[in-house]
Amino acid sequence: MSEQYFYPNIWGRSILTSAEEILGKNGVNALLNLAKLRDYIGNYPPDTIKKEFPFEHVSKLQQGLYDMYGSRGARVFATRGGERTFSHSLSKYDRVQKAAQVAMSVGSTEVRHRVGLQFFSKFFNAVSDQVVRIAEDQSYWYWIIKRCPMCWGRTAVEPVCHLGIGVLRAASSWATGGKKFRIAETECIAMGGEACIYSIDKIPLN
Repeated sequence: MSEQYFYPNIWGRSILTSAEEILGKNGVNALLNLAKLRDYIGNYPPDTIKKEFPFEHVSKLQQGLYDMYGSRGARVFATRGGERTFSHSLSKYDRVQKAAQVAMSVGSTEVRHRVGLQFFSKFFNAVSDQVVRIAEDQSYWYWIIKRCPMCWGRTAVEPVCHLGIGVLRAASSWATGGKKFRIAETECIAMGGEACIYSIDKIPLN
């Protein structure tokens, strides 16, 4: 693909530091070797919000997990990585975190969840080249990514954007005071879809 799109450096760094927590340093080095991203070995992106971490690299890391651990393993590790990445990254945007907390401080669980998803979709669109919108019906929220870094340039026979599930799990729990929700990727650009679409139950599991 000729277009170049980017995540903030801090998100790329968080993806790698989160992977290191789960896989260990040797595991991350093996992943980076497999993904042909050896320049990051011992040299993670800087802790800045500049948009310099390419979508292509996000995608290669996700594909590397798939190549190392298979479909099931990649899903487990990427989901856990997404949860950690959300927590790591949120602390970098202190003003955003405080504004979100104020916005989500009142109302029912459903209202707080709606406000949180709307807030974070605008946040993603503002600080990265990812393009997100929110939709809903009676049963679900839908997190719809029109330009997705996780499957950038990939083809697949099943949804592969598991990192996003982890991020959404952490964001939904944070927005609702610890509630957990069933989240599934139902459409994926890597499978030929027009967007990567996640369905998020409105009723929490706990």
